[in-house]
Amino acid sequence: MNKFLSYLILLLLVVAVMLPIFSWILSALGFDCKSLLSEEGWRWIFYNIPIACANRWTTLCLCGMIGVGSTIRCGILRRKKKDDVNALYLVLLVLVLLLAIILFSVLHPHSPLLSITGHFKNSPFIQGLPTVFIWCVIFLSVLYAIQTHRVKTVDDFSDLLTYGIRRFSPLLVIVMLLSFITRCVSYIFNIIL
Repeated sequence: MNKFLSYLILLLLVVAVMLPIFSWILSALGFDCKSLLSEEGWRWIFYNIPIACANRWTTLCLCGMIGVGSTIRCGILRRKKKDDVNALYLVLLVLVLLLAIILFSVLHPHSPLLSITGHFKNSPFIQGLPTVFIWCVIFLSVLYAIQTHRVKTVDDFSDLLTYGIRRFSPLLVIVMLLSFITRCVSYIFNIIL
């Protein structure tokens, strides 16, 4: 693991552990904040740890790790044979079909992917677009790997999908710690996120 990431994880872990003590000191000094070491604070911590670990940012990070890993592992970035070019054409064709399906489903006037007012702003489409994009990349990477015979067994398939998680695992820890610290700070100082 990169030394910088190791030190960053350690720093974030120290900050996460020190936040309850810091909030208690500020509260005891009379600042307008909540203490994480009060009864309410303990309840809040235990309730919010799972929320901090399983939120939008950790989901995007995890999906992104799978997407980047599958793109690297499928071999699309280092094409060498003629079969690779044919597989690339198939992937491009499927990509065009996926985009057409998504555009058709969004541009339809009564689309359930639009907001209640019928606009893109705050719509399910905009909220889910990053995750849908990443899963399309994963699907296309798997398709390319199957076409180029880089995925022949269930083990190859599993390796393709888990490569990014194994390679970039420190990022997931960093995002989870940042998410927890952000939620704690917002609770302590009554900041609405």
